[in-house]
Amino acid sequence: MSLSSRMPPSRMPHCRWAVAALSILALVSWLGVTHDVALSTLDDALATAFRSFALAKALNAAISVMQSVTADAMVFQVQFGQALDPANDLVERFSWIMFASTASLAMQKVLIQMASHAVIKALFSLSCLLLAVSLVWGRGVWREWARRAFLLMAFLRFAVLIAALASTWMGDALIGDQREGLYTALDQDRAVFQDVAETQAGIREEDDGVWQQLKDKWESAVGHPVRDLLTRLDSMTENVVALSAVFIVQTILFPLGFLYLSWRLLGTLTAPLAGRYPVARGA
Repeated sequence: MSLSSRMPPSRMPHCRWAVAALSILALVSWLGVTHDVALSTLDDALATAFRSFALAKALNAAISVMQSVTADAMVFQVQFGQALDPANDLVERFSWIMFASTASLAMQKVLIQMASHAVIKALFSLSCLLLAVSLVWGRGVWREWARRAFLLMAFLRFAVLIAALASTWMGDALIGDQREGLYTALDQDRAVFQDVAETQAGIREEDDGVWQQLKDKWESAVGHPVRDLLTRLDSMTENVVALSAVFIVQTILFPLGFLYLSWRLLGTLTAPLAGRYPVARGA
């Protein structure tokens, strides 16, 4: 029985287009171009996340050294261990956020590699074939099962890949400049804190000129040795919070959002297929 004898003329062009689209998808699933582009994009994102993670650890190390300093500012005394403790706790949490962001990107990379395995490709191609056959010859119940199989395999094959690409590209386009600006500001803070920490570490505690040497170093680095250093800490706190939010959005919320949208889109596109074409009848 031919396709034309099993389907009304008004439905034949739609069925042919659907079968052609499924054939193209099955072919595209075996191409490695999208896989290579996604992995390259994730490698760039991972490099950015690793760089920020290293910055967080450097800030944490510098602030930890500075926490041991007690400064006498003539008018009042400031226990820098107390002043720096909240900032150090925040930086530690920032390092955990950066670790989570890095782990999220690494997991996306592993999932893309799994989705590109020959077994997944073969199963997706088979689901395309079954759905195409069911549109032409299958009855309603078989058509629905074929649709569900195609939906599942399409999600496994392409959803993570699309979500990774879309989230990375959108993140770079919308918040990439903000992310780089925040990183630059925090790196400048890190340079000042590390310079002061290295000076403090190199001075013997029994030296009577400890505070004067540290005061001179801070004055050359940040101006007033107490006020300006704490002002820089406040600025650093704001930048850490902002950069944390940027990475949470780009590496966690965006991928999850695009995965959800991919699932809903696949469901929307394939749901009408079960009822769009009349069930084939025997001759």
